[in-house]
Amino acid sequence: MVGSAENRRVNLFHLLLKSLCSTGRPVLIAFDDLQWSNSLVTGCIADFLVNDFVHGEETGRQGLLIAGTFRSNEVKEGDDLIEKINWILEHSRTTNVTMLAIDELAEKDIAQLISAKLGLPIRYTSELARIVHQKTRGNPLFVRQFLKSIIQNNMLTFSVRSRQWTWDCGAVDLLMIADGVADLLTSTFNLLPIPLMETLKVVSCFGNQIDDSTIDVMNFEKQVLPFDMQNELPLAVKEGIL
Repeated sequence: MVGSAENRRVNLFHLLLKSLCSTGRPVLIAFDDLQWSNSLVTGCIADFLVNDFVHGEETGRQGLLIAGTFRSNEVKEGDDLIEKINWILEHSRTTNVTMLAIDELAEKDIAQLISAKLGLPIRYTSELARIVHQKTRGNPLFVRQFLKSIIQNNMLTFSVRSRQWTWDCGAVDLLMIADGVADLLTSTFNLLPIPLMETLKVVSCFGNQIDDSTIDVMNFEKQVLPFDMQNELPLAVKEGIL
């Protein structure tokens, strides 16, 4: 019974992908954090890409791009995900597979980013970039949050006299950064207004998507929260939470 149930899931998954590709338009499907996926998920994807043929011709896969992401430091050779990727590479006749390694940001990359944002030559931002890189080890999420911390702590100011952005590298160097992603996110949430925090608690119960109409229903006569949740969501988008 377990085997037949899994087969039905695989078949339904294949039918879903075929239906998405049957419109004649390009389709992009993204699978995030595949290092946490089980063998059924990776097996469904691999089987569809390799074995979904009728009389040697592709069926329902034209214009399909599947993008999958995983953390390389959380998988190793012999893991199911790596085995499935290697199996696709070895057996697929028409599927093109490209592996892209996203490395940490180099110091020069951070310098270019800061220079572009502040409108200053790299020679002016190189010392700040060195400190940011040293603090964050080039982790893009940490870099973004550390730069936001510099702004929130008023360490980056615009000088009317010199007509450019200025900062104190000594003060920036003393600024602490969270040791992990969880601490980083916690510190970010702690700075949010209470109404936004309460709104996020409610909308998170609906998964990774929620319709405006659903929020409007909950806003009706303020039965869920004593304020308009729609007014709080733009700030969440601005902060990169939604």
